[in-house]
Amino acid sequence: MPLQVSRKRPSERWRTPQPTARILAARAGDERAMEELIREYQGRVASFVIAQNGEDHYEDLCQTIFVKMVLGLARLKSAEMFEPWLFRIARNVCMDHHRGRMRWLRIFDPYQPWHDTIAQADSDFKTERMDAVNHAFAQLSASQRRLLSLSLERPRSQKELARLTGISTAALKLRLFRARERLRQILLRGKILDET
Repeated sequence: MPLQVSRKRPSERWRTPQPTARILAARAGDERAMEELIREYQGRVASFVIAQNGEDHYEDLCQTIFVKMVLGLARLKSAEMFEPWLFRIARNVCMDHHRGRMRWLRIFDPYQPWHDTIAQADSDFKTERMDAVNHAFAQLSASQRRLLSLSLERPRSQKELARLTGISTAALKLRLFRARERLRQILLRGKILDET
């Protein structure tokens, strides 16, 4: 059965009383009452979905909403809470759909002709850069080289590094900062790093 989008003004749509007896019967498992509930709310739910997500896939989203309604109706505690509960389901389904669509948009870029070309690694540039970093590293004092080597070797806490070097944590922080800053200055002078 095709969904009918409600053409009533919002003030008229919201004035209809909730069919409490029908909700209770549907909760008890009455299929006819369930069909009547779906028929009664399908236009309002469709309007809500279209307002949230546009007309793309609104029929699929409405079907998902009503399937969730049918499956969860037995857990509804109060018949008076049916309408807010149904529209909360609708809101969540719309948000899930939107999140899923945005995730796919982030993953897939539209095809561009340059996608067919394979980027070649510039091994000469990498070798030059590594040589320059090694040269800059060699210009540090022996204690600075040892401290930086220990900190880069594997993840260690500052307490562990302080224990390994035999200095306090505060002294370690200061010496590590000075070693990194000196290395950065050497790399900037050699134009290996940008100022940013």
